[in-house]
Amino acid sequence: MEDELTDYTNRFRTAFEMAHRKLAHEVITEIDSEITPRHLFMLAMISKEKSPKQSQLAEKLGVKPSAITVMIDRLVQSGHVIRMHHETDRRIVLVENTAKGDAILAEATEIQKKVIARGLSQLSPEELHIFVNAFEKFTSFY
Repeated sequence: MEDELTDYTNRFRTAFEMAHRKLAHEVITEIDSEITPRHLFMLAMISKEKSPKQSQLAEKLGVKPSAITVMIDRLVQSGHVIRMHHETDRRIVLVENTAKGDAILAEATEIQKKVIARGLSQLSPEELHIFVNAFEKFTSFY
């Protein structure tokens, strides 16, 4: 039984990672932009956190602040993000998506929905029901 669970675990990890990479590639390919999947993920994090500190982003992503600084520098240079100082403590640097950043994130979200729908449409109605319900149940454990 343990060997069978190990086999399913490995198969799931492989399939999940492959699906994630393929979906990200499809989305990036359909966007008319120089943005990378990592940059897109960072724009999503910034949007979700509502003008976070750079250090807060580094902590959430489990990386060194210098790694975030490099990525934010690129997003600032491309016009997707701006840096600003905190209103009461000028030592704190906040980041925020620009209109360009929000627009590319919205476009990517719509494209992602279409890409996922294309994949899900390959399943029969019964397979689709089982797949989505099982995945929702799986994610509810975390």
